[in-house]
Amino acid sequence: MHELSAEVRSAAGSNEQERFAGADRILIVKLSAIGDVLMATPVAKALRKAFPQSYIAWVVEKKAADIVIGNPYLDEVIIWERTRGNNALSKMLNFARGLWRLRKELRSRDFDVCLDLQGLLRSAIVCWLSGASRRIGFADGAEGSVLFYNERFEPVDDTPSAQQRNLDLLQKLGVTCNDTEMYMPLTEADRSFAERFLKMHGLIGRRIVAFCPATTWANKHWTVEGWSALADILADKHGACSVILGSSADIPLAEEIARRCRVRPVIAAGHTSLKQAGAIIEKCDAVVGVDTGLLHMAVALDKPTVGLFGASAWRCFPRKDNFVWVAKDFPCSPCLRHPTCKNTDCMRAITPEDVEQAVRPWLR
Repeated sequence: MHELSAEVRSAAGSNEQERFAGADRILIVKLSAIGDVLMATPVAKALRKAFPQSYIAWVVEKKAADIVIGNPYLDEVIIWERTRGNNALSKMLNFARGLWRLRKELRSRDFDVCLDLQGLLRSAIVCWLSGASRRIGFADGAEGSVLFYNERFEPVDDTPSAQQRNLDLLQKLGVTCNDTEMYMPLTEADRSFAERFLKMHGLIGRRIVAFCPATTWANKHWTVEGWSALADILADKHGACSVILGSSADIPLAEEIARRCRVRPVIAAGHTSLKQAGAIIEKCDAVVGVDTGLLHMAVALDKPTVGLFGASAWRCFPRKDNFVWVAKDFPCSPCLRHPTCKNTDCMRAITPEDVEQAVRPWLR
């Protein structure tokens, strides 16, 4: 078990024992997405250090479960498999059945504290269904989520990062923490896979740059021409090989980028699990990506990383010496999911030369 460090302190004074009481069984709710779940992982570490004897569990959706499975600060990971249907009625029925099964599972754990780090309706419902006597969430939660909490935390407007915002919720438990380091668990099997994959493609001993070009928001994408030109520039100037990571849905994008290159990148998209992709990232010299889960993973693994931003709220990302932002100063940025342009001007303004300059120090 972990001792309480200088970075994690309980509230001082005579109320300390009272505030720590009733936190024997703690549930963290952060369901998705991959990057968001990663940015919540500092909470697990802070809770374990503050409450070394407590039972700490995390409920997460299946698509992001690999981010927390194997986390040493958790006692259990509870996976919510949200089943879908072919029409609105079947989707609603499957959603209700899945929630009912999840409710039975959560209630059997007898949680006394539930922390909703998501702040959306579905996460707040999960928090409420847990049966915890203390249901803690953000006062600015969306979609009416605040109605399901019996304790609300007012976040400050100038919180430096999403990780710190998550950690600040722990003040309701008398815990103050500023350790925003994310945690990505990898296994030796994942690392062995990465070693075999790189060997199979003749990349052992070569300079390697991982590309993470895909994300669910179309307006966060960079251009295909930009990625292919960058791959050629990195090969010409630094002798670096490019590896394109992503899911099976990203294979067409990866193939299109590769077709336009003189020096063809290695396509790993669709051929790895999330953890195996992380193990490949771990062996790369640098990572370049748009605002996607794999980019967050690279930062969590402490790899030199270049993020390409425009539409997303990238200014609240973690600040690290080996994490560089490339973004143009547009008055409409970030637009989030509501762009006013048709061509994502902010992303098109980023040039391959801009990105090469950012990644250059790690390839010398």
